[in-house]
Amino acid sequence: MVDPHFVQDHEEPELWAAEQVSFASGRPPIHVMMQTAGEAPTAYGLRNLKTLLSVLDQRIEAAAELLLENYSREDWLEEGIAPEQLPPGDSVSAMVSKATLRAVWLFDEDAEDYELWFTLPWDDEHTYDVEFEGGQPITCTVND
Repeated sequence: MVDPHFVQDHEEPELWAAEQVSFASGRPPIHVMMQTAGEAPTAYGLRNLKTLLSVLDQRIEAAAELLLENYSREDWLEEGIAPEQLPPGDSVSAMVSKATLRAVWLFDEDAEDYELWFTLPWDDEHTYDVEFEGGQPITCTVND
């Protein structure tokens, strides 16, 4: 993998972002944000990011459980969404195939605490942000 090109956010100097970061064959590239003390991400941070990217498919599967808990099949059917657009059987593997990872936000260069931001094809108004601590999913927040 080529090192991502991080650009500093001028409004939040401790936040650095890289666009179009590839992490797995068959998955779209993602937006990566990394918080630092204001300096560009170091070799340490890049190494930890690469380690995370190498296991991101497993983290997506772990996040899918919380995604399922934060959506209601009945609500979406009432909204007129066709049943075949929703995860069949509301299983984790079905949610993994429906959810699209859009971004990773690393809270520091250790890459142990972070958020994965997802979109769902039947909901064009929200992101579903799953927070991880120590590599484990702890919460899911639905954001506009």
